[in-house]
Amino acid sequence: MRCIFVIFAVLLAVCYARTTPPHFTTSRCLHNGKTYQVGSFQPSPCEHCQCTSTGRAFCAIADCFITPCVDSIHDPTKCCPVCPNGPNCRAPDGTIIKKGEKHTTADGSLCQCQTSFSFSHEAICLLKPKDPILIDPVNVPVVSK
Repeated sequence: MRCIFVIFAVLLAVCYARTTPPHFTTSRCLHNGKTYQVGSFQPSPCEHCQCTSTGRAFCAIADCFITPCVDSIHDPTKCCPVCPNGPNCRAPDGTIIKKGEKHTTADGSLCQCQTSFSFSHEAICLLKPKDPILIDPVNVPVVSK
């Protein structure tokens, strides 16, 4: 089997396997143990194939990107997982935060999703000070050099 990798919006691997000698004309291809007629066929949601009259099956196989959410689901009718609730991330307390929204945790941390989901689905959180420190301006110690 020979494969050629092509990058588009998704990574595609174009593979073909010769099932009959190229000088024969046939009306079908054998691909992964199944026989297909000449023309297009789709063995799975992620695989799009073409059966040629020479008995070769050329297939493009999609490779999915990382989903921009923590609650993705796999729909068996689709190739890649989908985000039913849109882009989101998870706060340290387990709360799912929608992209663009903020969440305050029990310890007072203010959390929101990163602008890029390239590495992590963890929220960025900043701890808010609980009690401000008050300084009496009259009794401030003076430090001399």
